[in-house]
Amino acid sequence: MDVFWIPIVAIGGSFAMVVLVVWMGTRSKQKRAEYRANVQMKLIEKFGSSADFVNFLSSEQGRQFLEQPQRMSRDRMLGGLTGALVCTFLGIAFIVAVFAEHDDGFWIPGLILLGIGIALFISFAISMQMTKRWEQQTPPRT
Repeated sequence: MDVFWIPIVAIGGSFAMVVLVVWMGTRSKQKRAEYRANVQMKLIEKFGSSADFVNFLSSEQGRQFLEQPQRMSRDRMLGGLTGALVCTFLGIAFIVAVFAEHDDGFWIPGLILLGIGIALFISFAISMQMTKRWEQQTPPRT
């Protein structure tokens, strides 16, 4: 194999792998959402009348059924906070490495990771504020 092709194949393979991972993650989320929707539709179909469904929703199990999306959004927000912390501390570690190793090559990845971490913190804060507003606008359940 000619040495000329090695970087081309490596770069192309890297991009293909990123596309494959994103596609697989998106497909997995779609399948979970479809499955959850099917389960919810089957549950709704089991009720003979709307009064039975309203009685179910006012029960403890019904409240848990309705609160599931809120729990999932909180889990996503906590995942975003975790990502923000990891990126921020990695960025700080790279910047510290600039001074510890006297190598200016660590500036770029350090600043990029620090910027991503800060952006994720901002995203987390906005999500938290939006969630609080949404919960305040939602009428209390009886």
